[in-house]
Amino acid sequence: MLYDIPSNFYDILDNKYQEAVKNEDIMFNGGSAINKLEQQKIGDSTFNYQITLLTSLMHRPEKGSKEKNPFEKPEKELTILDTFGPDDEFKIVFNKFPVVPRHFMMITREFKSQDTPLSPSELIGIYTLLSKVKNESKENWFAFYNSGPQSGASQPHKHIQFMTLPDGYKAFGEELAYTSGPFIPNQKNEPLQNKDLPFAHFTARLPPNELDLQHEDLTMYFVSLLQRCLTVLKQNGAEHISYSFIMTTDYMMLVPRSNGVYKNTIGINSCGYVGLFLCKNEETQSLVKSDGPLTILEECGFPNTSGDAVDEYHY
Repeated sequence: MLYDIPSNFYDILDNKYQEAVKNEDIMFNGGSAINKLEQQKIGDSTFNYQITLLTSLMHRPEKGSKEKNPFEKPEKELTILDTFGPDDEFKIVFNKFPVVPRHFMMITREFKSQDTPLSPSELIGIYTLLSKVKNESKENWFAFYNSGPQSGASQPHKHIQFMTLPDGYKAFGEELAYTSGPFIPNQKNEPLQNKDLPFAHFTARLPPNELDLQHEDLTMYFVSLLQRCLTVLKQNGAEHISYSFIMTTDYMMLVPRSNGVYKNTIGINSCGYVGLFLCKNEETQSLVKSDGPLTILEECGFPNTSGDAVDEYHY
């Protein structure tokens, strides 16, 4: 099922990253970051999160546009693989302004909108890359996709991002996934949700071995979770389809989104739903601490639907 990829992909990734940072083709923002790991108790659950204060973010470019598209012709120095996937559909490139080392992206060679659902080939590409970097580095990698105008997406050209989590950190989605065996959600088996968390989130555990995944399985997982998101969006009268997608080799999670910014102060993308909050000044940091991560995530999402009656029809 996996796509062809160089056997030493992680070495290529790491070597090109080190060279690009040395030559200032990548502007690494994480060196001055102040990170603090926290926990919030709610019901029988514990929500892990990290607040990062990084004042150099104030100098990072704002949202891009189709007219100013950095992915149309990526810089050679930022390109890890010029071809990847079926019919060379994708490129693998670095984030030019990373907060963690080796932050990279899978982008479509031709322009596709960030508002479109993930395709079967994109999902297999994501899993291939996650499996490769996990096996070669033993680091805790995750992929995320910010889709729709309220998702916190920064570029309209379709891109899926890959980052590492802090050492020893466990996101709530991972802990939730391990309360179940692998299954593709359906009418009899609803996606997993932690009833203690205030926001809707739809999660399913993936098989532990890639050999147990058939070619169409990832698409079945994605579509079943997306259906739940669309139902929530429809029931709440959302004007646009926006959601956060998070995936590791262990689980897939989708979160329907109502807002990409909290109180016009802090942007919340998929990383927020992994518990990672990036603050560009002390005012923003104070807001996250005072209001709390779960309040922020609920405000940028929709109410938890755990325990609600399940209709036979999902949007």
